[in-house]
Amino acid sequence: MKVLLDEDIPIRLRQYFQTAEVETVEYRGWKGLKNGALLRAAQEHFDVLVTTDNNLPDQQPLQDFDIAVAVLRPSSKTLEDLVGLMSELERAIAEFQPGEVRRIYPSK
Repeated sequence: MKVLLDEDIPIRLRQYFQTAEVETVEYRGWKGLKNGALLRAAQEHFDVLVTTDNNLPDQQPLQDFDIAVAVLRPSSKTLEDLVGLMSELERAIAEFQPGEVRRIYPSK
């Protein structure tokens, strides 16, 4: 699976992926693209967009895009809290279908 990290995700999170090929919006030169434009560009090269933008699924018709979206909902946006979501994120990535969205929360 090819994963794109949105600009709101720390670049250092890349090193914690075990099963996916990961790039960042910044590396691609897509920083600053609005959500619709980002999804259109990303669907040509990636299977999953990872973001913390909880509003994105409500603002875009994701079923119209050939990319899945993982919305991380950590307790805080620290790298430590984001890393805590990695096992659930990796499971979701393996199962994603295009146009699907999943919100990933910390384990209780």
